[in-house]
Amino acid sequence: MAVDDKNTATLYDADGKVIATGKISPPLFEGKNMSVAGKEIELERSLPPEQFLSGACFGQSPWAPSCEMGSIKTVKEIHTSFIYDQSPPTEEYGSNGQQSSPRRLSDITNVLSHWTANWRKPQDRKNKTWDGDAYVSLVKDRLVMMSEDGKVMGSTTWKGQQLCAGFHLMIGRKEVELDMPVSANQLPTNVEETTGEQPATPSDAKPAQKFIAPTNFYGVPKSKAKGPLHDPDIEDALVMKSPTKEHMKRFNKRNLAVVSVVVDPLLSRKMRPHQREGVRFLYECVMGLRKHEGQGCILADEMGLGKTLQTIALVWTLLRQNPYAAPLPVVQKVLIVCPVSLVNNWKAEFYKWLGRDRVGIMTCDKNNSSVDTFGRSKVYEVLIIGYERLRTVIDKLTDLHPPIGLVICDEGHRLKSANNKTASVFKALATRRRIILSGTPIQNDLGEFHAMSEFCNPGLLDEYNVFRRVYETPILKSRTPDASEKEIEIGEARTAQLLSIAKSFVLRRDASLLKNHLPPKTEYVLFVRPTNLQLSMFSKILHPAHLDDLIQSSTAESLALINILTKISNSPILLKATADNIQSKINDGGIQSFQKKAVLDASRLLPNNVNVADVNLSG
Repeated sequence: MAVDDKNTATLYDADGKVIATGKISPPLFEGKNMSVAGKEIELERSLPPEQFLSGACFGQSPWAPSCEMGSIKTVKEIHTSFIYDQSPPTEEYGSNGQQSSPRRLSDITNVLSHWTANWRKPQDRKNKTWDGDAYVSLVKDRLVMMSEDGKVMGSTTWKGQQLCAGFHLMIGRKEVELDMPVSANQLPTNVEETTGEQPATPSDAKPAQKFIAPTNFYGVPKSKAKGPLHDPDIEDALVMKSPTKEHMKRFNKRNLAVVSVVVDPLLSRKMRPHQREGVRFLYECVMGLRKHEGQGCILADEMGLGKTLQTIALVWTLLRQNPYAAPLPVVQKVLIVCPVSLVNNWKAEFYKWLGRDRVGIMTCDKNNSSVDTFGRSKVYEVLIIGYERLRTVIDKLTDLHPPIGLVICDEGHRLKSANNKTASVFKALATRRRIILSGTPIQNDLGEFHAMSEFCNPGLLDEYNVFRRVYETPILKSRTPDASEKEIEIGEARTAQLLSIAKSFVLRRDASLLKNHLPPKTEYVLFVRPTNLQLSMFSKILHPAHLDDLIQSSTAESLALINILTKISNSPILLKATADNIQSKINDGGIQSFQKKAVLDASRLLPNNVNVADVNLSG
């Protein structure tokens, strides 16, 4: 832009052609935004008159370095001054051979031009996209690409091409497209070289150290010391039992550090004492910390004690924590099997206690495609499925990776027979951690108890033939009226032994635990005065002239009369349907009794066009 003494500005393009002329308002300074003849411009820097008059500012390098005022050179001399030393750029090294601090901005701003650019790695696809933004500067005879935070991403030799918007080139194995020119003060303040060609190293620099291969081929960084997920020292923290020496000998082959397992305070703070005890029991059973051999159990609390909450707390703990400092939790996939009517109820309970974002829940109640999604996705960790649907997808569940680590059977008394189809399905699963939830686990049948025990802890009570000979038969004989003293003694001893074994993996509590948490029971008896319409209907039906007939009538007629009186007490409008039914039977030739006649007389007391929703008809 050229400005005369009358504040008239003339805009020229890079080739020296006039593109606009207009008035401007002083003062003029670098970075000023203004409008000339409808064109928005920004002043970059001033040029001496001799550079404009000589034409040195036009052509390939419109942002040529300015000359000192008062020195007039020819065009040939000015272009000659743009020839720089052809040696590659070097970085400064100190006397100790170490590379000095990053180059300052002033070291690279003595250039012909600066550009914003887009870059990407080579792509074979049809619709290519850019990976990021950068700056490209012409430094001496090289084009240097810098990131937005000032890191040098690469450089290449400039072959004298005319740089313009849309110009394509390759820099450091990256495809680059120039976007628009920028001024030097828009470049990052610090420039650090990270990639591209290495600078020349002085002879006194330290030799490179010998390469030492990493211990891990994939270069995974060393993990920090793993601690408990939740603070075990806070008030009312629910801390699980630590592994014993025998447990560490069996399950801690890699000698990992022991970590405290703490139930999420989100759940533990809402639990009652018996529920906290139940979570500890479930955890110790599935982790093999109880006396019995096996990793299964039966939670047989009565209805209302919170079996669902205890189970959700256990599932959430095993999905996120591990008693040993291992990279993975105890389980990664959980299978919950329940009656199909409870599938959505289980899902709602998970959302109620944990929210919708903490754990992925997949239900399979309509089709089998959700099982495939559950197996492929790492998002879904819990599968809820009905017993009948499980039989159709068991083959898919056996091939999951990671495998199912915990199986929970709600209403598990359905497994009381070892020979039914439902119980046979679970034999295909290799999962050792199994839990049965049932409010009625045993109904005076030791065979059912053996079947459920065999599901949770296979082999704990031996085969059924042995169990029947050792436990079931002696116990049943001792309870017969004609049992001998020896049979009673043997039966009581076998009962005590069986109870001792069952105590290790069966937890049964009754509803009496809730007495301390429930408010006292209060009963109210309210007498509601009937309306005049109801009293009139009662008088029509219970007329003194018909009382003897009512007393001598059959029991069925008395019960029918009680039903009619109850309808009148609730709402007289209910009598209309009964009266219409009686009238239709009479019209068909039915016998009209005194009771039917009384009902018809009472129904005629209803107002015309009565509204069914009118509550004023009853007391």
